[in-house]
Amino acid sequence: MSPDMDDIGPFRVSQWLQSMGVGIGYHKETFEEVFIKTERIASTLDHEATILQTLSGGIGIPTLYWFGKAYNQKTMITDALGPSLEEIFDRSNRYFDMPLVLEVASQLIFRLEWMHSHHIAHGQLSPFSFAMGASTWQTPQVILADFTNVNSSQFSTKKDLQAVADILVYLAIGPPSWDLFQARKPSLAEIPSPLKGFVSIISDREMNPADYIILRRYFHTARQSLPGRTILGGLGSPQGEKLSLKSLASKSTGDLFENLGSRISTVGDSAGDPKAPWGREQAKFLLGSLNEIMTIYFVLLMREKPSQKRRHYHMGVYHLPNRLWRDLRWYLCMAKCGSLPLQRLIVLTIYKYVGVLLEVIPVYNRYWTKILSDAAYEQMKLDEDCWRMWRDAWMYWKNCANLLTKKDM
Repeated sequence: MSPDMDDIGPFRVSQWLQSMGVGIGYHKETFEEVFIKTERIASTLDHEATILQTLSGGIGIPTLYWFGKAYNQKTMITDALGPSLEEIFDRSNRYFDMPLVLEVASQLIFRLEWMHSHHIAHGQLSPFSFAMGASTWQTPQVILADFTNVNSSQFSTKKDLQAVADILVYLAIGPPSWDLFQARKPSLAEIPSPLKGFVSIISDREMNPADYIILRRYFHTARQSLPGRTILGGLGSPQGEKLSLKSLASKSTGDLFENLGSRISTVGDSAGDPKAPWGREQAKFLLGSLNEIMTIYFVLLMREKPSQKRRHYHMGVYHLPNRLWRDLRWYLCMAKCGSLPLQRLIVLTIYKYVGVLLEVIPVYNRYWTKILSDAAYEQMKLDEDCWRMWRDAWMYWKNCANLLTKKDM
């Protein structure tokens, strides 16, 4: 293939797999790694693209970057993702402790809530339908990655919830394979206690919007009753990442703050004149540094979060969530020196990052929802193709933030 043939719109193909059925690439200007899929491997590609566009703004939903014709076939470009939930389970010796199963449960319910609120039901969920993110800070998040077999004409919340129940029981008891589990499902008496209640709740009903909140609260309460904390994917990091959660977790809090301050100072020096446009290498450095800064903040927030038993949290100027938002706002302001694709990427990266914090460190959700609302509003202004979806996301998070603020009054 000639160099010119490696380009698909603003993206460049790094490697084709499965006879040009799927590929790996990157955005030529932002260097963001992407996943490429063609109709050679998925005949319903246009349907998948429509679903992803409809679900834009959802936490744990892949971003649709491009859809059109390339090489005389329909082609879709989305986020690059990490290994599937099944692969992570296998790497963990086919064992997830109950605290981790319950954390996964809360995230899966959140994915269903967003999808069902847009009147889309999957119908074919399995451990292979979910994956973890490609960035270090995104590894604790479960992403609904596969929409290949979605049948929009058959809407059933119950079927998806029952599939999630099967996935959770599967992760909790650790059978040799998903196929064997499907062939011989355990009886209700064999299901571990926290999941048994969930199975009973969903057994005879379709869900309405309020029910998802009840289910998330159920899993949150069950999780709080158990000791210990396990992060999905362990403390490993995706290949190619400079920082790992494991290496950062071994550092003292003082060292982490020193590293954070040094990195932010270096970024400030590199940014230069706030009115001057970014050069290619400058943009690449600033984007890479953003991911490193967010990873350090993630470890600090995991370490320094207050007790869940406290209802009110004093958020001073130097409190971590406020300090984080101050630094993220600086990036949002500086992004205006970059091109439109760079601006979109920075806002979207921050949005996804805070979405992870929302699920992994929910004690600060009053503040995370406010940041998500602000980021969705910025993305709405930048993304002409999906502005309606981002408007809906902005209103959703704005309402969530208002409700949480009222509860604390």
